[in-house]
Amino acid sequence: MTTMNPKKARNRSSVRPNRSSKRNAQRPLADDLIQSYPPIFDAFHLDEPKLVFGGGFTSVDPKMGIETYGPYGIDASASRTVRVGLVGTGEGIQRFISFLQRGRGPITAGFNKRNKPLDPLTFPDFPGCSEAHTFRCTLQAESSAHHRTIHAELFSRAVVGRPAQEKVAAVVQLLMPQLEALAELDPRPDVVVLLLPAVVERECATLGGAFAGRKMQLTLGEKWERKLQRETTRTGQTFLPFAFDSEEGGEQKENRAFFNIHHAIKAHAMGTGLTTQIVWESTLDDPHLSSVAWNLFAALYYKAGHHPWRLQSMPDRTCFVGVSFFKETPHADAEMQTSLAQVFGAGDGLVLKGEKAIYDKRRDRKAHLDEQGAEKLLQQAIALYERHHNGPPNRVVVHKTSRFWPEELRGFRRGLGSIYHFDFLALETLGTRFLRIGKKPPLRGTVIQLAARNYLLYGNGYVPYLRCYPGKRLPRPLEIVEHHGDSPAITVCREILALTKLNWNSCAFGSSEPITIRFAKSVGRILAELPKGAVPQTRYQYYM
Repeated sequence: MTTMNPKKARNRSSVRPNRSSKRNAQRPLADDLIQSYPPIFDAFHLDEPKLVFGGGFTSVDPKMGIETYGPYGIDASASRTVRVGLVGTGEGIQRFISFLQRGRGPITAGFNKRNKPLDPLTFPDFPGCSEAHTFRCTLQAESSAHHRTIHAELFSRAVVGRPAQEKVAAVVQLLMPQLEALAELDPRPDVVVLLLPAVVERECATLGGAFAGRKMQLTLGEKWERKLQRETTRTGQTFLPFAFDSEEGGEQKENRAFFNIHHAIKAHAMGTGLTTQIVWESTLDDPHLSSVAWNLFAALYYKAGHHPWRLQSMPDRTCFVGVSFFKETPHADAEMQTSLAQVFGAGDGLVLKGEKAIYDKRRDRKAHLDEQGAEKLLQQAIALYERHHNGPPNRVVVHKTSRFWPEELRGFRRGLGSIYHFDFLALETLGTRFLRIGKKPPLRGTVIQLAARNYLLYGNGYVPYLRCYPGKRLPRPLEIVEHHGDSPAITVCREILALTKLNWNSCAFGSSEPITIRFAKSVGRILAELPKGAVPQTRYQYYM
């Protein structure tokens, strides 16, 4: 029988495991499962949607299509003139006229920070806008009858040294009489450019973000109203509405009203019936003036009542409805929210303000509709589509920015009436991402199925046509978290990708989100800024 040296035994027992063995012992079970059973996701890629331009010709790139074929529906034998009204300082008006005159000829793209030419596919030269090039029209802004000059000193008085809430209101008060005068002309301008000088940009451009973090001071009536709303949510019992009318409360509410410079101008201007384009004077100093020209000429052409392009793959008699929610005040603690529907078909987009939203923190932290509100909103959206398309749709597709509660689904289904074909989709950006092997991000148009009726869609990503990823950070995909309907995933995802190319306010290749929800926040905030008693316009170009 052999005996072990006690010293050696003690040394052996005192040997500690190395770091790698310790890490392996502490490795989470999830890591072991992933190594043993690597996850596999079904995925497919969608071709880039094509756009239709003049003569029925198609292209995936708005800029190439406009340059080569001209805008959709253009008649080669007819000339088209867009009357542009101008409101601003005398210097600003003259600078914009010079910009339009320069834009009738080519504008080169220029160079990057390394003094190298910009990529000709991503940043092409602007060929010029005339009856023979790009938008095949003449943007006429030389008529002094369509000019309204505001002295530069008046802009300075409106914004310098005033409280933040009064600055934008004062600018709006300067602009509105000039817009009303232009609206009374015959012929009136097709679109009006509002040129804001540097002092307004310096004082007002960032007011919205600074003000949004402030808490809202409620009147006694509003505090009581909120308490009743919380009780209704908690108990399910509906209380009779009370009207609180006091001079003190009304004055307090009026004094705290907030205007964002863009939203306030848009909200007040739509009462004149004129579409507007807001331009900082500093924009005309941009070193990449070709990109400015592409986007600005496209926006003016669209707001004058014309469509630069149409989707080739848009299904007939299908009504797309984007359902989102907006706060009626910009304050961070504002609870009251209202639903918003954006309706799209074969033609222009339409905007519809819906019912009050409900908010139940016990279920989730997002706004929703009750059953009656969902039914009424969809009925109104379908009726709006029917008025503008001379007939009801055969299919309705709803894109909603929050999940569907059971009562919402019941309301939307009832709102369909006799329409049997539908797809209800909840679209969110949750931060789930996938990576490709190599240095390039996933391709735009990549669809990954996470679970049944749960998909990821990359609306942004590497674009083979452009030979690059036109972004700075990792692309964030859009997640279809719910899908109620009979259409296959490839159909609803192809439609979403196609709708990312319907931003007529610029010549961008595509967006990360479909037009049904892309500008929901901006449109909602403009509706929140409407003057009391004003009737909102339904046409989309009034909000862009």
